[in-house]
Amino acid sequence: MKQYYFKEKLFKFTDQYWIIDENGEKCFYLDQDLKLIGYSATVFNTKQVELFTISRQVISLLPRYFVNFSDGTSLEINARFSFFRKVIDVATNFGDIVLKGDVWDFNFAIYIDDELIGEIVKKPLTLTDTYELTVYAEKYTLASLALVICLNNIKDGEKARH
Repeated sequence: MKQYYFKEKLFKFTDQYWIIDENGEKCFYLDQDLKLIGYSATVFNTKQVELFTISRQVISLLPRYFVNFSDGTSLEINARFSFFRKVIDVATNFGDIVLKGDVWDFNFAIYIDDELIGEIVKKPLTLTDTYELTVYAEKYTLASLALVICLNNIKDGEKARH
């Protein structure tokens, strides 16, 4: 089991910050591109090697993201309509992932083929969006990181509409 922490800046035009582990060590660097329409981001390791990119489909009824990993694997992330809980489906070339949120959309469980592989907790009462990611299956670390980043962008979009 490994934990990662995401903490956005208070005043931002783009997201550029380190994702740290439970020991406070820098593990991944998120670099979001400034765009007027759409969303794109790149995640690097500590040696500035690109690990994956994220892009959001511009015209779509519900949020839809494409994640391309440096090893050639990919994710397609789709939010779907659901009452009381946010449900996000993820199509991959290594299994089907489902992200299920609680009623308040602060806690999320990540499942692949009905196995719990991670959990996301949005910290309440903070000035900036702060997330804690617990990864139970290390081989899904990068996919789980991508899910947190996309989830945060979905929530930012919801805030902007209200």
